[in-house]
Amino acid sequence: MATDAAQEATDPVCGMTVTVEHASQAGLTTEHNSTPYYFCGKGCLLEFRDNPDRYLAAGYEPRM
Repeated sequence: MATDAAQEATDPVCGMTVTVEHASQAGLTTEHNSTPYYFCGKGCLLEFRDNPDRYLAAGYEPRM
């Protein structure tokens, strides 16, 4: 999910801060329920796509 500045976002899988522009250019984005998400790498993107509800659950704590 993007921050207020809309220039950085937090990878919902690992918690890393990513640059929206870089993630977009690298194809490391997806949408879920009309909300865009940005990722640090392909692994996090694929994990999220497989089970987005896991990473969006209230009790989930992102970790590397």
